[in-house]
Amino acid sequence: KGMHMNDSIVKIGLVDDHPILRAGLRQFLSEYVDLRVVGEAASGREAIDLVRTTPLDVLVMDLSMPGQSGIDALAMIRAKAPDVGILILSGYPEEHYAMNLIRQGASG
Repeated sequence: KGMHMNDSIVKIGLVDDHPILRAGLRQFLSEYVDLRVVGEAASGREAIDLVRTTPLDVLVMDLSMPGQSGIDALAMIRAKAPDVGILILSGYPEEHYAMNLIRQGASG
């Protein structure tokens, strides 16, 4: 890579159907100089559009959303953006659940 300053910036997309949670995450992430929220989505469908239109390094995605869920969107996002890290936000504690998601393309 060249000596561009923003090589070190991690570009993040936030996917959650609750605007308040997205705002909180955005605020939390803004404390870190090398992290930048470059897009938000409120559904699986919007998340797919987001990765299609916006260069991202990491997608932070909630699973339980109305309409198309994060699980449904995961495979499509992975197909369209094979290099994007996908971090799953979930209230589900089950470990086998997490392993299935990682098998389906989640990074963590």
